[in-house]
Amino acid sequence: MYPRQQGQGIYIPLPGISPGYPGYPGGGNTDRRLDRLERQVQRLERQVDRLNRRLDRIERRLGIGDGGYGQY
Repeated sequence: MYPRQQGQGIYIPLPGISPGYPGYPGGGNTDRRLDRLERQVQRLERQVDRLNRRLDRIERRLGIGDGGYGQY
């Protein structure tokens, strides 16, 4: 039997314990979370766009402008 080799500097992510690195097995929880948050941001941006268009239609129907307020 060979003695144990230690201190080789090879990172081996353990599933569920450490987030790991992208592209390495056993990790990627951070990547999945970032992807989920990015999709959530995109959904919220689309929702804000829809609400802005709806507000514009209502203002045009009522004959009022933006009241001097610009885009935030």
